[in-house]
Amino acid sequence: MSDAPILGGVSQVSDIESAGDFEKKHTPYIELSAEGDKTRVTVKVGHWVSHPNTADHFIEWITILVGEAPIARFMFAAVAAYPDVSVLVDVDDGTTVRAIESCNLHGLWAAEATT
Repeated sequence: MSDAPILGGVSQVSDIESAGDFEKKHTPYIELSAEGDKTRVTVKVGHWVSHPNTADHFIEWITILVGEAPIARFMFAAVAAYPDVSVLVDVDDGTTVRAIESCNLHGLWAAEATT
């Protein structure tokens, strides 16, 4: 079991390059890529540092928001499923995409990207 704190609210790292391993393993990584006139939003947790995927410590879900509107939620089973998802969306350039993930031990973590 980790000795890292259970956090309240939503944690968001402002500078991932200077963040520690604890922050890097929990911060969602967002990749945006054009597919025709749509945008593929890919979200991975554990991109910089691998996040555990055990019965005791795992990512429960990822929610993707466009602007302020939640557009998708992915649920994960411990051990069997990995937090690496994508969805095709129809959004305007300059739109903020936000990913929020829930670690069963360390709470909510968010990141943002702009199309």
